[in-house]
Amino acid sequence: MPAPRCPNCQTRMINVAVIEGPEGFEQREFECRKCAHAEVRVVASDPFKSDAIGWTKSELNPPK
Repeated sequence: MPAPRCPNCQTRMINVAVIEGPEGFEQREFECRKCAHAEVRVVASDPFKSDAIGWTKSELNPPK
């Protein structure tokens, strides 16, 4: 996901924090370096960076 543009000055904002959100999502805080505008956006989290990554690596085994 490319960084959003500031609604005030159209400069690319930088990601300053990532907070866990609802399952499958995260909250990202963006801040503008030029005018200091800040906002939080909820975005889908990357499933390959989650705890479920073992499933894609065949680490899922049948119950014993």
